[in-house]
Amino acid sequence: MKKPIVRYILYTLCLYHLYLYLPDLFDLFKLDIQPPTTDYLMYFDAAMLLIGGIVIGVVLIRIGGKFNKVLGVTMILMNVVLTPWFILR
Repeated sequence: MKKPIVRYILYTLCLYHLYLYLPDLFDLFKLDIQPPTTDYLMYFDAAMLLIGGIVIGVVLIRIGGKFNKVLGVTMILMNVVLTPWFILR
C-alpha cells in the first residue's frame, strides 16, 4: 500500500483497541488503576470491542508485510478470544 496515512490510522486504531482492554486487564491482575474514559465515545468503544479488532485485523492482513500480518492476526485473536472471555467473566 502506497498511502502511509492509512497505515498510521490503522496503527492508531490498534492502539486505541488495546487501550479499551486496559480496565479489564487491570482487573485481571487486581490493580486499582482506572484509565481516563470518555462517555461520548461509548458507542464507538462498543463497536471497537465487538467487531473493530476483526475489521482492523483483516485490513492489516490485506495490506501485507510481515509486521502488518502479525499485528492483524493478533487483533483478530484478541477480538475473538479476549472479548468473549471478559464479557463472560
